[in-house]
Amino acid sequence: MWLRSLLCSLVLLLTLAPLRTAEACGPDFPHRLLADRVGSLSELPAGSFRKEAGRLVPLPADPFNAMEEAEEPPDARKGGEKETALYAAGAKAFKNGDFATARARFREVLALPAEERQRFSTFAAFMLGRNAGAGFEQDMKEGFELTRQLVRDGFDDPLGLAVASYGEQARRLLEQGDDAGAIQLYAEQAAHGSQNARSSLYLVAHALAGDKARLHTALKQEVVQRLMAVYVWTRSREWYWEDSSQLTRVLEALAQATESAPQVPGLSIADKLAAGAWRGGRFDLAERFASVEKTPLAAWVQAKLALRRGDTAAADKFLEEAAAGIDEHEDWMEETVGELQFRPYCRVAGERGVLALARGDFHSAPEQVLTSCSWPDLAYVAERVLTVDELQRFVTRHPTAEEHTCKRELEALWYDQDALETKTIPGRLRLVLARRLLREGRSTEALEYFKGTRWEEPARKYADALATTKQDVSNVRKAEAFHEAAKLARREGLGILGTEVAPDWGWVDGMYDVAVYDEDPERLSPGAEEARKPVGKTPLVGAQEQQRAASHAPPHANRYHYRLTASVLAQQGAELLPKHSQAYAMMLCQAARYAADDPKRFQELYRTYVKNGPANIEEPWSFGQECPPPAFERALSIKAPQSKRAPFRRRHLLMLVGGMLIPIAAGAAFYLRRKRPPSGP
Repeated sequence: MWLRSLLCSLVLLLTLAPLRTAEACGPDFPHRLLADRVGSLSELPAGSFRKEAGRLVPLPADPFNAMEEAEEPPDARKGGEKETALYAAGAKAFKNGDFATARARFREVLALPAEERQRFSTFAAFMLGRNAGAGFEQDMKEGFELTRQLVRDGFDDPLGLAVASYGEQARRLLEQGDDAGAIQLYAEQAAHGSQNARSSLYLVAHALAGDKARLHTALKQEVVQRLMAVYVWTRSREWYWEDSSQLTRVLEALAQATESAPQVPGLSIADKLAAGAWRGGRFDLAERFASVEKTPLAAWVQAKLALRRGDTAAADKFLEEAAAGIDEHEDWMEETVGELQFRPYCRVAGERGVLALARGDFHSAPEQVLTSCSWPDLAYVAERVLTVDELQRFVTRHPTAEEHTCKRELEALWYDQDALETKTIPGRLRLVLARRLLREGRSTEALEYFKGTRWEEPARKYADALATTKQDVSNVRKAEAFHEAAKLARREGLGILGTEVAPDWGWVDGMYDVAVYDEDPERLSPGAEEARKPVGKTPLVGAQEQQRAASHAPPHANRYHYRLTASVLAQQGAELLPKHSQAYAMMLCQAARYAADDPKRFQELYRTYVKNGPANIEEPWSFGQECPPPAFERALSIKAPQSKRAPFRRRHLLMLVGGMLIPIAAGAAFYLRRKRPPSGP
């Protein structure tokens, strides 16, 4: 029995899990609105079926205790002597199939004085409902309703039978063909917190969607309309795998059944129909239902419709209206591994950030993206859109912002070392600013923002080494400082110089080139795919943003750009050393090793080394691979090689000049001799 229950539970959990496109293998990244801006603005997120199923009817004023996941308390079946004996006899008869005897014993328990049946009254009433059969069918309704009334009257319910009675009664109604009655009971059970009821509601909705006649009959009741509206909104992705005509059929049936656009106070339906229609690509129905009632979800749908028309100003106003009404703590995330869905409040703010960037509003955009709690998106804005000074002012304005509201989103970045070191968005922004300042040579300011992190010490050493290269010291000492700076850039580069976004991708700890995965965007709902083309007609990346993103890029475009920085520093140090020294050769060797990912630069460094003459190095080494430490002290004692070769060069020049003068002098003498007058006789 327990194995069958376990298998049924697993099947139900799988049916309620949100469907997504399958990946053969690879990492799961949190969704980024700025990675696919057209897709982000085209998509309207699906709500959570589980959450919405618990809201189909008003929340009860006196909720019963749901015990579906809990173990039975050890004293749950300890009651008075008489009630215990009578209930045990009835349970035994029920197990043996003697339903008449069982019915009699259960009624005897319920006939006892109230003080003598405090524990087993709910047990007996519940089993009376389960025991209902031929000849006493009325016991089903009586028993289950009595179970709930007894709990309201204060009788014990250690097993949560009041909540379970809704489901048992609903199941019997389903068997009798009363879909609406069953849905009403399941909805009441779900409102009491029953997860089993939410699973049952999904299965009933799924069955109705596939049976046109049954659907039209059930839709005469408002609770069924609410259920199916929730179903088409939250489960629209299932039509990827099933007959897509089902979605259209359900939407059209709902449109016909809700012709008068019913509005139940506190229980909106038109907005969910609008959302389901958008996701299903029925934009005509989305237009119709989105204007029926003013809710945050309806405003969100109207924003999508405005974007489809190309009216970004109206879209932003509708998004602002939606943000004002959405509960900041509302969460639609389903419990699926690797999936992180935005909270609706954060998603709306993020979409407003996309529109702010599109119109070049670089003051509003970072504020909206900050509210979205999307660190990858905020990292892009902080790294590539804002100037360093703008980022500095932004960090100052938000010294403690979002320390708690974005906790869930930051904890999802499990592969990011920064998430372990700095558990708040303000702390991470300070690190982005510190690295940008250090890359731009503003070391003193950078060190202030590195304080308190594990990168404070390596950043200080790096800054000190670069400062030494500019001091009035010997070239060898400067080269030694370049050597130290290059080592730090290579070993600690991601932490002190790296970029959170491209090319280093610090927000995934440098483990992945996220741009590769961006080439295969997440599959959208059918409606969002249809909306892509009209929404995409509006430019979403302006020329000013592109110019800023290019000018704020790191000095090298390569992934792990700080490795090339290390290579350049090592080469600069080598140029200060005697070219035939071991230190010169090893500095070039290290420069080549740091540039191993750049074959062109590697070859250039090797040609430089060969051109200047390999040094006679005793230690075993291989250029660009195994590089012994540079011997800077030995380099200090080496004199310039030109001083030894200069005397030879002067003698060679004198001999050359002398050789040229001899024939000239001889020719001059001969000429003068011919000009002399003849002597007398």
